[in-house]
Amino acid sequence: MEQPPRSTYQDDEISLVDLAKILIHRRWWFVVTFVVVVLASGGWVLLQSGKTPIQETNYQYTTQLAVGYKTPSHLIEPLPSIVEQLNAAIIPRVKQQNQEFNSFTTQASYTDNSNIVTITTKGEQNSAIADFHEKLTAPIIERHERLQQSLNNQQSPIFQNGQPSQLMPSEVVALAVETQSTTETTQGVNSKLVLVLGIVLGSMLGIVMAFFAEFCARVKESLSTETLS
Repeated sequence: MEQPPRSTYQDDEISLVDLAKILIHRRWWFVVTFVVVVLASGGWVLLQSGKTPIQETNYQYTTQLAVGYKTPSHLIEPLPSIVEQLNAAIIPRVKQQNQEFNSFTTQASYTDNSNIVTITTKGEQNSAIADFHEKLTAPIIERHERLQQSLNNQQSPIFQNGQPSQLMPSEVVALAVETQSTTETTQGVNSKLVLVLGIVLGSMLGIVMAFFAEFCARVKESLSTETLS
């Protein structure tokens, strides 16, 4: 009776045994490579941990716009509306016209129970920030002047005794006031991660070197046999 074809499992098992034998026979190649890579990883971590912190200077420019009053209790325009116009329209438009300020972070905000709108720009030191902030506040001030003129030329319930109450104009009370702060940053490394990667890489390179050494030995043996024959 014809025997069924032999399973290839035994061949695979023999090849795995041969591989294990090669690793055992060339274990010193594996050990030396593994130790060298791990020591190199540890040395690199020690070198990185000894670095001097880097000092960085951060610049901030602040402009304050005092919004005018129609009466002592009524602003010419609500602060949230002004801030929304600045952040959503005016700042992007002026930045588009002045490309050098695209790398700066500029934002408008307001303080409750006050008439102050604050424009803050963060970035590198730049003497042109004052001109940049003037371009941001100019549309607001010009519109408020037109509103004031309109109020002066009409009668409204806020007038007293048939005469308009004294109007306070909008104006810039602080323009691009520069402040700076220094922070220390260290380019730290994750020591544990580097060591784990060193162990994994050392193991992989150790296996590769073990098989490479066996390959070189067999090639040398083959050449010797051909020479003798």
